[in-house]
Amino acid sequence: MLSIISNRMFCFIAILVLSGGSGAAQEVASHAIPVDSPAFTFSPGNWSGDDGRSGSVFRQTWNPGAYFRVTWESETEQELTLLLDTSTHGEPFGSPRLAYSLDGVWQGNVACAEEIPLQGARPSGKHELVVFLKSSQQRNRWGSAGESGRNVLRVKGLKIGKAEVKPLTGNGGKKWALIVGDSITEGIGANEMECYSHFVGEALRTRGYEYCISACGWSGWLNKGDNPPGDVPGYYVVKNSVDGRGGEYIDSESRWNKIDANHSLLDANGRISGYGGVEQEPSMILINYGTNDSLHKQNPGDVRASMKQGLLALRNAAPDAYLFVLIPFGQFQAEELYEAVETFKQARPDDGRIKVIDLGAGVKRALGVKNGYWGGLHPNPRAHATFATKIIPQILEVIE
Repeated sequence: MLSIISNRMFCFIAILVLSGGSGAAQEVASHAIPVDSPAFTFSPGNWSGDDGRSGSVFRQTWNPGAYFRVTWESETEQELTLLLDTSTHGEPFGSPRLAYSLDGVWQGNVACAEEIPLQGARPSGKHELVVFLKSSQQRNRWGSAGESGRNVLRVKGLKIGKAEVKPLTGNGGKKWALIVGDSITEGIGANEMECYSHFVGEALRTRGYEYCISACGWSGWLNKGDNPPGDVPGYYVVKNSVDGRGGEYIDSESRWNKIDANHSLLDANGRISGYGGVEQEPSMILINYGTNDSLHKQNPGDVRASMKQGLLALRNAAPDAYLFVLIPFGQFQAEELYEAVETFKQARPDDGRIKVIDLGAGVKRALGVKNGYWGGLHPNPRAHATFATKIIPQILEVIE
């Protein structure tokens, strides 16, 4: 027998548990902190819900690197269970994998399930649970009109048993960074949370930023993302340009302004929004695209037009954000990206908030060595860590 009484802060679940062999019933009180509680803080720009960008039933994301935190207080020891909705999983999608930190104790490679018992909590006091979507198969994640992506992480809440709890308001900051890219940014080849994007985001967290990793294997300025033929649109799709100029922007085939197939990333004023409201624009954007456009031989002129027009679209949607253009580590489209940034500066001569980050031709040569020290097209964890140490200072030098 199960009865649920809920409000915005938390719900009480009465569970009848049969005691061993006697037939007597013992009532045990549990508490659940739902996803619309202020105790939850979600990474900005990554999540949708059962009611647009919000709702009271669930939040979901398809982006590896997306995270959420839950904070609460208790006076006694507790039993903790993460509540998920896995109805979108199953063959052939498999199970997305999570990593989490509970009061500083980490667990990794946790398979999604309806209920996940959590380990590592302190006996009492203030508590913090941080959960990352570590990885998922690169297919069936984007969804279609009216239909959710299948291969997603969908969170319902946190169940806390055998303890009186006090949910605490999350401590998310207003500043946030949008980190965009392809499989290298998603972390393929580096066990996801060992990739440069995660290191950059966590470095920014020490400066009071939240961050959004919005990355997808196979994707590019024009190239579709996820396992070919892929259902994730290109980033900013322009067709029928002439030598990198003009052309037609195709919004239905672009993802720069969308979270998934059914939810806009923009607010009512057409600005990029962390959670769907106004005045929730990113403080900085880091974008790493071009590799797949080269490897999959997208139309060179349209790629150039996409870069130029895409950067200006980002500026219009985030007028005060710093824009960082990361030259792909293999130097793919490097000349074209420099050209796009120069075109941006000509169009916006008073805009000093755009910068190219280029780790140079030496990195390309190192990654070109078969079975090299830094891996190959997909850098290994050693390379990602090294690259992050070179990227982070260049970002901090500008934003601080």
